Amino acid sequence: MYIIYIHLHVIIIMTILNINIKEKDKKKLQSLVESNKNKSMSDVVRKLLSEKIKIEEFSREIESSSNVEIPEYIPKNKYVGFVKGAIIAVADTVAEVAQVSAEKFPNGPLVIKFNGQKKKPMEYCFMSLSDLQCWKYVNVEDITYPIIPISLQIDPNEINLFALVDTAASLCVLKEGLINSSELRINREEQVSTAAGVIDTKIYLAKIKIMENEFKIEFMIAPIDDSLPFNILIGRNLLDALDAYFFGKKQMVCLKVVEE
Repeated sequence: MYIIYIHLHVIIIMTILNINIKEKDKKKLQSLVESNKNKSMSDVVRKLLSEKIKIEEFSREIESSSNVEIPEYIPKNKYVGFVKGAIIAVADTVAEVAQVSAEKFPNGPLVIKFNGQKKKPMEYCFMSLSDLQCWKYVNVEDITYPIIPISLQIDPNEINLFALVDTAASLCVLKEGLINSSELRINREEQVSTAAGVIDTKIYLAKIKIMENEFKIEFMIAPIDDSLPFNILIGRNLLDALDAYFFGKKQMVCLKVVEE
């Protein structure tokens, strides 16, 4: 349906959407609007639709990115990184390829393949974004990881890294050996429960930047294997300031800052 307004010889054509909503969903929508005191029904619906459209558009854009083949000229037993079908790195470990992508192509989508006999994957287990931002899962030899690009700010340096969202961790964890610990600010010492038991460890303080938003966070340092394409875990001490959405079938992770 279209409504046409004619004013001062200017013709404006507006599309009117007529959406049939179940009664129970109408009540939920009304409740949502009432909880957002400074927003109208139109504002809330527009935002919901905008986020859904962005997710679907991003999903279509990345569908073809995983269909890549390693060229014959690539040396054997090397890991090869692809972004949008183009080779961006060739290295001995997944971690090296991922770091190149974090520094040069942080928004991916990153696919990592091994040019040799397929290796058994390592299992891993670790105890203003006002607009929705999405990233495709990083693909390493058909194993996927919900990873986002971040910057770790340790004055005067800023390091681009890939981070794994870890809802099981209460604290962020930085890969051991990535930064000289003497350059870091110790905030406190604490006992931390890990898979290996309770340990005494130093808790450091730094700033993390996701998109253009800065967060002051605490983190500890621990080993993360080079076969994994990330070097920092985002724990709940940072996740509590974010809304995180995981789309397993679409292989996407989306974030936005929690609205006050």
